[in-house]
Amino acid sequence: MSESQSFKDQMMDTANDVAEAGMFWRGNLAAAVRKKDFKGTILGVLALSLLLFVYVWEHMESVKLSYDVEALKVERQQLQNQYYYLQYQLHDVDSLARVEVIAQSQLGMTVPRSDQVVILPDDDSIHSKWFLFWSRLMKKTDSR
Repeated sequence: MSESQSFKDQMMDTANDVAEAGMFWRGNLAAAVRKKDFKGTILGVLALSLLLFVYVWEHMESVKLSYDVEALKVERQQLQNQYYYLQYQLHDVDSLARVEVIAQSQLGMTVPRSDQVVILPDDDSIHSKWFLFWSRLMKKTDSR
């Protein structure tokens, strides 16, 4: 029985030690100060603060990144709109109808009459002159 009693006492002592170790967490600050049990409490507060800081920092970074993503989406849409507008202007500038209007209104050009047009014979239209010169030169070098 004494062995059982001693085990029971040991268990109670251990339970009391464990209960008193966390006095600060239960709000018993005066007892914790008297026992000078600050080491575990300070470590716990620091660990909790660090965990809370990391959580808040992560949340703020994700919010900041989501704002950045939205800003980039808006910028992308603006650039797409500008691209399509510039494509429209390019097709407008390249159109033959616009060139004809500018030639007639601003430059004073007119459509030529049939007697003003001269049609030249098209003998060597397939090959340009430099190509004919080159081919004749190659024939001369091959025959030697």
